[in-house]
Amino acid sequence: MSKTGDHDGAPSGAPAARPAANIVRSAVSRWTHAAAELPRWIWFAALAFVALAAVVAAVGGLSRAEASPTELGPDDEARTSMYAITVLDAEFTTEVESEYLEAEPGEKFLVMSTRMENLSDAPIGVGTTADRISSGFVNTDAPLLRLKGVTTTDSVDVWRADGSSGQVILQPGVPSQVTFAWTVSEDAFPDGAVSLDVHEVEVRRGQVVLSSRAVTWRPAALSARITVTAQEAR
Repeated sequence: MSKTGDHDGAPSGAPAARPAANIVRSAVSRWTHAAAELPRWIWFAALAFVALAAVVAAVGGLSRAEASPTELGPDDEARTSMYAITVLDAEFTTEVESEYLEAEPGEKFLVMSTRMENLSDAPIGVGTTADRISSGFVNTDAPLLRLKGVTTTDSVDVWRADGSSGQVILQPGVPSQVTFAWTVSEDAFPDGAVSLDVHEVEVRRGQVVLSSRAVTWRPAALSARITVTAQEAR
């Protein structure tokens, strides 16, 4: 008479994974017994910690801390590691004759006069690239200078206050008066209060396509917020 199992006498229909399942059950059982033998104070401490963590998370204590900018006003200098800027005055207008600018219907210009100083050791452009350095003050997805609480509807125009033509290039250590013109909707800033957010600089070196010597300035922490009252142009 032939045998129905293998030569060791094990039934041919026995599941092959049963030994592994036994090992898992045995391990879980040991962990359960070990946890049950822990002193009660450890359980209370763990529960208290979990409750505290939940409360802290609920009030935002585990979120990344945001930098608190220095609050400044007109004629106050905002100084970062790479540049300094002072807002001298600001006004709303629908045209700037000297720059041949005329606002579209439903829009207006916020014209802001500033004094800027390049604190780095190389020339930088305001609104343009200078000698492989892309400073990104304006007209980028992440500008160093940004109006708070409003979305600009067009590119920002930049020129020197002395009327000189050409791109605005700041030489190291030489203060210059620079004018910005943001295009905003005509109902922006109903109370006339305008805030300019000034960001610290994160310097990134190298650019695959252009040159390993290329330098890009990117906004880092919010450094200062300059608030001025813009007047309507007469």
